[in-house]
Amino acid sequence: MAEGRELDDWVDSYIKYTHNTEPRPLFRKWVAMSAIAACLQRKAWLPLGQLTIYPNLYVVLVGPPAARKGTAMQPSKVFLEKLGIQIAADESSRQKLVSRLEESAKTEAQMARIITYSSLTIFATELTVFLGYNNAELMTILCKWFDCETKFRCETYAHGDQEISNVWINLMGATTPSLLRSSMPQDAAGSGLISRMIFVFEEDKEKVVIFPTLPPVLGAKAFGDLERINMLSGPFSMSKDFVEVYTKWRIEQEASPPFKGHILQAYTERRAVHVLKLATIFSAARSNKMEVTAADMRRAIELLAETEEKMPQAFAGVGASPYAEVQARILEVLKDRRRIAYDVLLNMFMSDVTGAQFNEIISALQVGKWCAVNLSTREIHYNEGKGDM
Repeated sequence: MAEGRELDDWVDSYIKYTHNTEPRPLFRKWVAMSAIAACLQRKAWLPLGQLTIYPNLYVVLVGPPAARKGTAMQPSKVFLEKLGIQIAADESSRQKLVSRLEESAKTEAQMARIITYSSLTIFATELTVFLGYNNAELMTILCKWFDCETKFRCETYAHGDQEISNVWINLMGATTPSLLRSSMPQDAAGSGLISRMIFVFEEDKEKVVIFPTLPPVLGAKAFGDLERINMLSGPFSMSKDFVEVYTKWRIEQEASPPFKGHILQAYTERRAVHVLKLATIFSAARSNKMEVTAADMRRAIELLAETEEKMPQAFAGVGASPYAEVQARILEVLKDRRRIAYDVLLNMFMSDVTGAQFNEIISALQVGKWCAVNLSTREIHYNEGKGDM
C-alpha cells in the first residue's frame, strides 16, 4: 500500500466496491478512471516535451437500456458531489455551459506562481439529452475544450465578451447506439468530437442482483483516497522504463492502427493522447508520488485494447446511410438467431424498409462478410467468424 493511502489502487478498489451491482466490470472501470480525472482537474498534468497532457477524458458508455450504464455511473457521482467537484447540469446549451465553466474558476498557488483555472466535469447519464439533437454548436465547443486551451474567448448576447483562463473539461456520459446516431451529425461522426471520445460498449449487464449493496467500510476508504487524489497538484514525472514502453507502443500503433476505413479512423489519430492520459490516471490511482511508470503505461495500453475490441459496436446505426439503424437491428437479429428464413426476416422489418431496401441491406452485409444467403433454402446465415472479430 502506498504511503498516505488506505487502498492499494483506487480503480481496482472501485471495481470491488461495486461488485454487488449489475453493470459489467468494463463499465465500472471506466467510471473509476473518469472519477479520478474529475479529481485531478487542470491542476495536475504530464509534461511530454513541448506538449502538456492533462488527464481529462471524454468517456461514453454505450449499450442497450438493460446494460445498466447509469447504475455504473451513480456511485462515483456520490463521491464527486461529496468532494465538491464542479459538475455540469444534465441538460445544457452552449451558453449555459460556458457560464458554468466560468463559475468553476479557482485560483491557487502552484509552482511558485498564482494560477487561475476552470475545471468542470460533465456527468450525463443521458448523453443525448445533454447534447441535444445535431447540436453542432455545442459539439464544436466540446472539441475545443478537450485540448485544454489556455484562453477561451467567446461573444454572448447576455454577457458580452467572455474570457475563461485555463479551460479543462471532463465528460462521463451514457447512451444507446441508436441514440448516438440521432444526436450526432455525420461530420461529428467522421472526425471532431468522436475522435476525442472513448466509447465503451457492452451488450448487456453482467448479472442479476436482487439487492444491490455497496460495502460501507470500503466506500469510506475509497472516498478518503479519492480526497487525497483531489489534493494532488503539479507535474507528473516519467520513469525511464515508462518512456521505453511508450516509445515501443507508439511505433507499433503507428505502423498498425486498430481501425482503418472505419468511422473510428479519426479516433486512431488521438489514440496516443488517450493512452498518455490513462497512464497518468493509473499513476494517481495507486500513489501520491506523481510518477508515471512502465506499469501504468502497460495498464493504459491494456485497458484501451480491451475497450477497442467492442468499440465499433457502439456505432451500429451511425453513418451516412439512411438505412444504417435498420441494418444494425437486422444484424442483431441475425446474431441472435444465427440463421433465419429470408422472408421471415423481411416481414420483421416491413414497417421500416421496402423490399428493395431490405435486399440492399442484405447485399451490404454479404459484402462485409457479416452473413451469407443460401439460395436453395432461402435462408440467411450469420457469419460466425466475422461476428467474433
